[in-house]
Amino acid sequence: MAVTAASRGVRTRWRPTLLAWGLWTLTILGLVVLIWVDQLLRQTGRPELVVLNPTAFAPVLGAVSTATVGAVVASRRPATR
Repeated sequence: MAVTAASRGVRTRWRPTLLAWGLWTLTILGLVVLIWVDQLLRQTGRPELVVLNPTAFAPVLGAVSTATVGAVVASRRPATR
């Protein structure tokens, strides 16, 4: 099976998209785990170890929005010739 320039371009174009959406998935899964651990710490009565407080809102929002924008931009890249 011969690999043409066109098929090579299509294959390499999907790699950054899959990587970006994979990183987005890891970010969302990390956020879910963070919320779960925070809830467990609150239930055990260890308020000094709680992760999600008002000062953590900006970094969490920044991580989620950056991952989302990166995935969308990687998905909408123009085709290379």
